[in-house]
Amino acid sequence: MAVLFNTALLEMMYATLNGFLHGAALVGSANVPAAEFAELALGWFMPVVLDPASLAEQAPNLDEGAYPGDLGTMYMNLNALEHIVRTSVEQGVHSDQPRLMKELAEHAIAQGHGTENYFAMFEIFKKG
Repeated sequence: MAVLFNTALLEMMYATLNGFLHGAALVGSANVPAAEFAELALGWFMPVVLDPASLAEQAPNLDEGAYPGDLGTMYMNLNALEHIVRTSVEQGVHSDQPRLMKELAEHAIAQGHGTENYFAMFEIFKKG
């Protein structure tokens, strides 16, 4: 079980790190220093948007399969992901990572999760 936990935590580390690196490359395409982006990413985004308490609150919903879309839907998130892909391409930044996230959101919508929140992606990840 320890190896499985370690693997899951490594996956989370790489996904988070890749998100930061892609974001830094994206703003870097407009000559914004990575250090300036890091201030915003680490000083505001991580503690507010990826608030650990908020994620902990959502964990029971994963176990229950409850993903209310009252604060945002998968459709809304797909729109944002399309924007990220388009902007990446326009800025000449590698776009495979956001394309994959967009494809996953499209898959979730195709599986009937369009009106649920982004945590419904859990249902897609659970299936091999």
